[in-house]
Amino acid sequence: MWFDPLLHARALRARDLDDLAFFGVTGALVPSDDAVVPATAAAIRAGWEATAAAARRLRRAGLDGHAAVGIHPRRIPLRGLEALLADLPVALDRPEVAAIGAVGLAEGGELEERVLVRQLELARELRRPVLVATPSRATERITRRALAILREAELDPGRVLVAGADARTVRAVRACGYLAGLSLSAGDGGGRGSIAEAVRLVRALGPEGLVLGSDAGVAGADLLALPRAADRLAKAGLSEAVVRRVCGENARAFLGLAGGARRRTPARRTGRGR
Repeated sequence: MWFDPLLHARALRARDLDDLAFFGVTGALVPSDDAVVPATAAAIRAGWEATAAAARRLRRAGLDGHAAVGIHPRRIPLRGLEALLADLPVALDRPEVAAIGAVGLAEGGELEERVLVRQLELARELRRPVLVATPSRATERITRRALAILREAELDPGRVLVAGADARTVRAVRACGYLAGLSLSAGDGGGRGSIAEAVRLVRALGPEGLVLGSDAGVAGADLLALPRAADRLAKAGLSEAVVRRVCGENARAFLGLAGGARRRTPARRTGRGR
């Protein structure tokens, strides 16, 4: 029933996958992230392969697994960057790879912006969806700059998911027509990443353009955060249709998968063709 678009599944065990299926998670997107060490071109290529392999493991476990590969802003290599960018289309050609990501800005600056622009150009050329990561520090400033770069890239807004959105940035992301990804945790403190905050935002804003994801597989994240959030949304009085959209259908639509919810997006600016 649920589709998790932020599942860092490379280190998950068979028992973890069984737990996901038992609690209603039927599929997931596994993104490249900043766990690659060291930040060399060779390690990043190996990370792409590991991410694709994790998606294949999900499929063997009976889940609808997909991967996203890209150069994370915290792992831009000092050497071999151009060759790595040239290799990215080959990595995207794997059958289990559905999107580019996670890409974005971490601290900002010329290098990060240049790498982001190059990957967005590739997404436009190949017509691939893009998963954009935002940092937990200087969130508003970095998100505003990332949104400006995204607008210049002239991508289909419905094919862009900005992860790490929160109460400070979610409205700006949705105003641009992009999907806002709310990262979940098991905590109830109401801060960024909590299920309680996600429930408040869905109740206040409705399901349009909102996507919930666990971020499980990284420190402190809850593997079952998505089904827990679905349960909390239902107990808060939200309809089954709303819960289905934010806990699965919107994410599937972003990836162009069957079962995704159709959504209206603002008219695109005219300009450079795709």
